[in-house]
Amino acid sequence: MAQSALKLRRSSRLEEAQDALNARTRASQQMARDRSEVINGAMAASGMAPPPLFIAENTGATFVDIDGNRYLDTCMGFGVHVLGHRPPAVEAALRAQLDKGWHYSLRGEDQLAYARMIRDASPTNERVVLANTGTEATLYAIRAARALSGKTKVALFDVSYHGAHDTALVWAGPGSTAERSEPVTLGNGIPTAVTDDVLLLPYLSPHALSAIADHADELAAVLVEPIQGSRPDPEVGDFLHALRALCDEKGIILIFDEVLTGFRLGYGGAQGRYGVAADLSTYGKVAGGGMPIGVVAGRASLMASFGDFTKPGGIFFGGTFSGNPMSIAAGLAALTQLKARPEVYTHVDRLTAHVRDGFNAYAETHGFPARIMAAGSMWQIFFGSHVLGEFDYAGKEAEGAFYLHCLNMGIFIHATHRCFFSAAHTDADSETVLDVLKTALQLVRDDGLA
Repeated sequence: MAQSALKLRRSSRLEEAQDALNARTRASQQMARDRSEVINGAMAASGMAPPPLFIAENTGATFVDIDGNRYLDTCMGFGVHVLGHRPPAVEAALRAQLDKGWHYSLRGEDQLAYARMIRDASPTNERVVLANTGTEATLYAIRAARALSGKTKVALFDVSYHGAHDTALVWAGPGSTAERSEPVTLGNGIPTAVTDDVLLLPYLSPHALSAIADHADELAAVLVEPIQGSRPDPEVGDFLHALRALCDEKGIILIFDEVLTGFRLGYGGAQGRYGVAADLSTYGKVAGGGMPIGVVAGRASLMASFGDFTKPGGIFFGGTFSGNPMSIAAGLAALTQLKARPEVYTHVDRLTAHVRDGFNAYAETHGFPARIMAAGSMWQIFFGSHVLGEFDYAGKEAEGAFYLHCLNMGIFIHATHRCFFSAAHTDADSETVLDVLKTALQLVRDDGLA
């Protein structure tokens, strides 16, 4: 009897929040059922708990679901929208392009202006190639490095995400340690032989530098997210500089995957923030202004690989929609705004710091095992300690309850828990987010879950 009473008390706050969400998201729930009959794919759109949400429209820092509920957005298109949803300059550029056409069989005139904007993001961006996605960009960069070096092995860092192609989907498997990662493919359908061409390394570890030096004769390239999307640790400068020096010493091509960090941490991305330049850089997300884009940029001697694929060192690349007019129009408008308005970065970094510092102080003072880690305007909540030591975003009770409470109070945090602020977020918005995060922690504790 006592255990049953405790269970009822512990779940009361969570059940109230779940019931409230269920009551006002009936259209989203029906859409989820209808979609499941014809569309495959996991649906983690509302964070840790059901119901999944479907968006009817978005603007600024918010979106409205198909039930008419408005949410303050912290996902922002997975970090794409530094300027906010539907910024006027980008919307105007898209409308203007529609009047001229939205797909050509030949190149459009704005590609040159766009490429020059990319060139300005890093001193080593001497030449530019356009693609459709970040996945394509990293695939092509790896292919170019292999073609130019005559080697096949690529060094990657565990828990980094470089897209959905085979080489990128190699993570640490059972038996991995802090000193040595045992590579396995992520999901099925990928030949196990792919792991033979990957040197998987621990991120921010001196063991990684030693392994690169030991395998230098085999390596075509080192590919790194300068700041991992899954762990926005800002203390990466020394490690990136050490990578740069080691690759220079050993003659290894250094590739920065700036698909997430490019134009998000500043116009120069992580390279500008930490004062270190890659040999090849890949971009996406922010660079497309909300439209699909992929970019490879780098030193002219290396980018020569993107020429005649029949010649030594040349590679094949291409795509029907690569550098399409709509993506170029949106990307050019967004990058023009971001280059002209450096105060955007000051603003979003300040909002992030406010939420991080306020949340961490509150959690420490009240003994909650949770902290925010942030780099620029990229931030994420981590739960830890002996109480919450094994939690991940697959859904443990206390952490799941926390995110459901946030959603019920109107703050959308995606299931990946990767959060971003934009120019459209205000000081009041950051204060609202902080208040909701604090309240959600307390509600979880009231139920006896933490």
